Amino acid sequence: MKTKIYSLIILCAGLFFSGHTNAQCGLHYVDKIFTVDTTTVTYSAYDSTMDIYQPVGDTTSKRPLIVLAHEGTFITGNKSSDPTVVRLCNNFAARGYVVASINYRLIQSLIDFADSTNVITEVIQALSDGKAAVRYFSKDAATNNIYRIDTNKMFIGGNSAGAVLAMHYGYIDSVGQVPPYLQAIINANGGLEGNSGNAGYTSKVAGVISCAGGLNNAAWVTPGDVPSFNAQGTADDVVPYYCANAEGGAIMVRLCGLGSLQPYYTSAGINESSLLFPGAPHVPWDTSASMFYAVDSALDMFLSAHFVTPDSICVPTTGINNVTSGAKVNLYPNPATDQVNLRSSVAVTSITICDETGRQVRFIGNLNNLVYQINTTDLSKGVYFVKLEVGSNMVPLVKRVVLE
Repeated sequence: MKTKIYSLIILCAGLFFSGHTNAQCGLHYVDKIFTVDTTTVTYSAYDSTMDIYQPVGDTTSKRPLIVLAHEGTFITGNKSSDPTVVRLCNNFAARGYVVASINYRLIQSLIDFADSTNVITEVIQALSDGKAAVRYFSKDAATNNIYRIDTNKMFIGGNSAGAVLAMHYGYIDSVGQVPPYLQAIINANGGLEGNSGNAGYTSKVAGVISCAGGLNNAAWVTPGDVPSFNAQGTADDVVPYYCANAEGGAIMVRLCGLGSLQPYYTSAGINESSLLFPGAPHVPWDTSASMFYAVDSALDMFLSAHFVTPDSICVPTTGINNVTSGAKVNLYPNPATDQVNLRSSVAVTSITICDETGRQVRFIGNLNNLVYQINTTDLSKGVYFVKLEVGSNMVPLVKRVVLE
């Protein structure tokens, strides 16, 4: 399903950043312009806690929310142990989102993994906790309004096991959609909304963020479902890229990763953005800075293209150097065919290319170049947006390029 052209990039292209003393300026929801404050709260009937990351100095009356769940095979890990989740929380709060990293109920013993019913029950209990976490914020929006959440822009996501939680949250629409054995487990744990607390408030999300997640049945993706951002290595067998038993077959629970999900996204007309890592194993972005940057940037672009409205903003700061936009960058020829040349007055450190729907098609990192040639022979004709990271304390630049 096509959406509006990438408004984020159009705004970036002509944006003027002021250089007021003791102010950090940039593009709201795109640039990391806020410092971040973190608090911990108990959100569920099972005493589960979450860390809430907020942008300091943000005065927006209604803010988007991202709730993230950690990795750990549903037996280990916590809200502060997953490097990918913690970095995403900090990065997106710095852009202006409210972000929460949740603890959720875990399997108590490795012996339980021998019984697929125990594993499935744990996933449903974790799903219940995730819904309670989202309801915590919708309850606050209806009562105290401490966090100033826009309940129409709430997202559920996670990494590995947390992404499995998020995918089942987003794509099980009703108890009747699943087979009888799973219906029984869901009903025994409070129904589809679960029994983890904050009842009576909405748990509806606008989209799913899946970093190496999957569904028990890819066919649960149906027309009318919420949009989805997905990242996965094609050699992942922990959450199998194609439908298979999890953990390389060690757990007798079937999971369907991105390779099996993409045809269903397409046939159902779901607004979906996929970031593939050819030949990569499970969660490669946990340990690779460049891969994490690719995930972070692609997710930023996906959300900014479809759900939030980036705008120019300056935030008062203390002890932070002024942000400037002094780099002069030229991309030529434009329109281009098989090559785009780059010349910059300041060293370019990375290049991200997206198509006009906001889907990342290429990332080039680890640069330090004033001059660079971008080979575009493998890109289709059309409009692309090129995001350039420049210097060490400068606002990224975005250029529009047409390939003929």
